Amino acid sequence: MMLLTLDNLAFRYHCLPSEALSRANTLDLYVLDVSAKWARHRQDVAEGRTPDGALPNVEQMKAMIASVRSEQ
Repeated sequence: MMLLTLDNLAFRYHCLPSEALSRANTLDLYVLDVSAKWARHRQDVAEGRTPDGALPNVEQMKAMIASVRSEQ
């Protein structure tokens, strides 16, 4: 896993993996992780997959309200 991360970091910064290893710090790894998660999120949305933790749509919200009201 570490080698794949190092490869991705080197690819992003257009340098050799050995250079990325000697110059990178934890901020670089954090930015790489966040950007990879954002790219995955955009891909999921583009392919119509609902990402985890997505907000409910209008119909789902109406069903939730109706469920609560019927319990009272």
